[in-house]
Amino acid sequence: MDVQVGVSSDGSLVIQAEGRRWKVKPMKVRPPGSLFQNSLKTLITFVLTTGCAVFVSSLGVDKESMIMVFLLGVLFTTVFTSSYLYGIFTSFASLMIFNFLFTEPRYTLVIYSRNDIILLLFFLVTAVVSGIVTSRLQQQMELAARNERTAQTLYQIASGFLSVSGNHSIIQRGISYIRTYAGCESRVTLNQDSGLQADSLSSASSRESARPYSLESAAGPLGTLEVYPQQPMEEQTELIIQAVATQLGIALDREQLYNQQEKTRLAMESERLRAALLRSVAHDLRSPLTALLGAGSLLADEYHHLADEERQQLAKDISEEIIWLTNLVENILDMTRINESQLVIKKESEVVDDVVSEAVSHVERLLRERRFSVSLPEDVVMVPMDGRLIVRVLINLLENAVLHTQPAAEITLTVTASERELVVTVADTGEGIDENLRDSLFDRFVTHDKTVSDSRRGMGLGLANCKALVEAHGGTIVAVPNHPRGSRFVFTLPRGV
Repeated sequence: MDVQVGVSSDGSLVIQAEGRRWKVKPMKVRPPGSLFQNSLKTLITFVLTTGCAVFVSSLGVDKESMIMVFLLGVLFTTVFTSSYLYGIFTSFASLMIFNFLFTEPRYTLVIYSRNDIILLLFFLVTAVVSGIVTSRLQQQMELAARNERTAQTLYQIASGFLSVSGNHSIIQRGISYIRTYAGCESRVTLNQDSGLQADSLSSASSRESARPYSLESAAGPLGTLEVYPQQPMEEQTELIIQAVATQLGIALDREQLYNQQEKTRLAMESERLRAALLRSVAHDLRSPLTALLGAGSLLADEYHHLADEERQQLAKDISEEIIWLTNLVENILDMTRINESQLVIKKESEVVDDVVSEAVSHVERLLRERRFSVSLPEDVVMVPMDGRLIVRVLINLLENAVLHTQPAAEITLTVTASERELVVTVADTGEGIDENLRDSLFDRFVTHDKTVSDSRRGMGLGLANCKALVEAHGGTIVAVPNHPRGSRFVFTLPRGV
């Protein structure tokens, strides 16, 4: 948002923001001080000036130079009092005392010398003009300082709304600004048809003497800001309240636009995921179902003509395809629960060795063609976790390692434990992780070659589910290169409940 603050030729403060313009005319600024205080300051200044003049006269200074002492007194009086009238009074009083003490005949108000008359007249004019000019300059300085404070306040208000989000927080920020900068209580009410959640937040206890301000947006009014002033408001205070109302409308309009964009984005993302899921399920089910159909038909039609080894191999193939389908269904169900925020973590103290053994048993057939090893702590380690879900994480990581390694490749599963966390590492010596893929490695429906699963077996849900399940336990998961080749997937689980 662009906010411009300037001063016009007549000294008015001009603020422009979001196509709207405010102009505050100069105000007569009176420094604080009562009549008694100003009179006392005038008297003290006059007495001190007269004393200085008497002292200067005793030094033999001529009266033409000495009159400057009284002129200085007039200037001091104007500066330290709240009106130039005190300076004018001091000018006349100085003229009288100068005539009384320093012109011939002394100690009278009679003037014989024409030069003295001209001198006193010029002194009076100079003193009055100097006092008025000094007073005006003082007022302009105070006005400039006040306008600067107002401009700073408006800037703080405008910038403050940029760092807040959410209807409730935006409204609270506006109410706080009005209370802080205008000294008024206020109430904000959103319209039912504004597209925002209807809300009413208030710092006021009564609706009496309310001054309404409309909260406008590009699409129309969003609500109403009601302000409850305790006394008549100055022009600067009115400007601040108008600025808060404008910024409230802009911030609420921005929040409304963001919410609409977020809904659109989520709808598009949901549609994209749904389409990817349908493509993936259709493709990935076709291959194992075809294999199951072929193996089952062959067993049914040629059972008595097949050797025992061939029947066992067909049964093994059927079993492996069923296991793969089971894992596929589990991943889809996990993804659905995560998307719908229905994933329930039931933590219990589990023996890590038992969890690892169960996961390995599910993928034992896949690991037969790999050099697989497991490294576990010597002591029995108990960690609070949902054992079923962590088994799913280990199965997905091991299946991923098998998928991206060649036969005879080395796969290791290492478990270490400290007082604070459990660290599980699945490492392989396969093809490694593509640098361009690392940022999206844990995204859904992304496979190793960064294509959706239509192109190869594997839906790309395993690693995404691993990340969600580990983070649901309060842990972390990362993928790093394995030296000299391959990749390592490391996840941690906190040992505290």
